[in-house]
Amino acid sequence: MRLSVSMKYEAGGSGPGSNQRNTSRMKSSILTLSVITFATAELTLPASARGGRTPGVAHRQGAQHERIAEGVKSGQLTESKAQGLRQEQQAIRTEKQAYKADGVVTPAERKDLHQDQNQASKDIYNAKHNDQVATPPAGGAPTPPPLPAPRNINQRQWEQQARIAQGVKSGQLTAAETKSLEATQKQIRTEEKAYRADGKLTGAERKDLNQDLNAASKQIYADKHNGSTQGNP
Repeated sequence: MRLSVSMKYEAGGSGPGSNQRNTSRMKSSILTLSVITFATAELTLPASARGGRTPGVAHRQGAQHERIAEGVKSGQLTESKAQGLRQEQQAIRTEKQAYKADGVVTPAERKDLHQDQNQASKDIYNAKHNDQVATPPAGGAPTPPPLPAPRNINQRQWEQQARIAQGVKSGQLTAAETKSLEATQKQIRTEEKAYRADGKLTGAERKDLNQDLNAASKQIYADKHNGSTQGNP
C-alpha cells in the first residue's frame, strides 16, 4: 500500500507561535494518516487472515480517547460532554466484545464497528467546537453551563449502554444476549436520527423513543437476571 501526504506550511511564519502551530498541524496529520492506514489495512485483509482481530478498530479507539483527553485538557470539553463521549466509546467496546465472542468478526460486523467509530469521531468534533468551554476565555468571565436535562433521550441511552457493559464485565450477559441488546440500542439510535433529520424532535417522537427505551431497559434487566451467564448460557 502506498500513501502520499502533502503538507504545506505558511511561508514567512517564524517564532514560537508559528512553531507551535506547525507542530500541532504535523501531529494532527500524522495521527490522521495513522488512523487511515490502520483502518484501510484491516478492511482490505481477507476474512481468513483477520479472524477475531480488530487492530484498526483498536487503533481508532486509542486515537479517539486521545482526542477526548486533549479536549478536557484544553478546556474545549466540559466534564459532562467528556463523560457522554466516554460512554459512547464504552458502547463501541461492548459491541466489539460481543462481535468477538464467537472468535470471528465478520466483514459486516467490522464495517458496523467502523461506522460507529465514524459517528463517534463526528460527535467528538462537534462537542469540541460547540463554543461551550470548561474554562473561561482569556480576559472574560466563565460561561455558566446549562442546567442538565432530567434524563433526556441521550442520557437514557448512555445509562443503558453502561448497564450492558457492566453485564458483560460481570458475566451476567451471554454473547448472544449482548448482541441482541446492542442491536436494539442501535435501532433506537437509528430511529432517533431519522426523527431529528428535520432539525427537531416532536412530543410524539420523543414519547415513542422513550417507550422504546422503556422496553429496552426491561429487556436488559430480564437478560441480566434470567440465570444465563457467560459460563452457563
